[in-house]
Amino acid sequence: MKNNILEPIILIGFMGTGKTTLGKYLAKANHLSYVDLDAYIVQQENNTIPDIFEQLGESGFRSLEYKYLTECIDRFDIISTGGGIIEGEKSYALLKQQTKIIWLDCDLTIVYNRIKNDNNRPNANNKSLFDLKSLYSSRVSRYNEIAFKKVNSSNPLSDLHKEIMKELTCEWPVLERMVGYIIYNIRPSPKVQVQRNSQAKG
Repeated sequence: MKNNILEPIILIGFMGTGKTTLGKYLAKANHLSYVDLDAYIVQQENNTIPDIFEQLGESGFRSLEYKYLTECIDRFDIISTGGGIIEGEKSYALLKQQTKIIWLDCDLTIVYNRIKNDNNRPNANNKSLFDLKSLYSSRVSRYNEIAFKKVNSSNPLSDLHKEIMKELTCEWPVLERMVGYIIYNIRPSPKVQVQRNSQAKG
């Protein structure tokens, strides 16, 4: 359940940069709700990302991605997105309106070693390191345009947490009040936590 005081923190970046891992860490550290958008799509559509790509094509998938991004912005405090979300024009336009977008970036050799054998990433399947570098190059300007903050995701999670929260200093008093209100004044209710599974890669 999302607290309406704050806009969500949205994590963007190339596939394999650790958006899901960091999103879960931030949510746990700050007692906030979290969703992985690809996992949410898999759950709502009862279908895997590769199968959606095969059945609807990339344009069909991007339409679903926009639909569910809109839902998640209203429902969750922290959102991890798929690496190609900026390829969809509607999603890209929507993200440009958000103010707390964190861009995760790291060395592409690290990314390649993480995802080279992952058949659940349609845009990475059977791609060489050179191919991934070309795909990254085609996306990097859009990541840069909409990002509030860029971080090196090869750094420890605790350091990334501190770095991101430092950038949100002006929002911290509000966040602190919000977290305190949730913890001390509201009876805990089940949170909608969508965990990323092995078939939920975009």
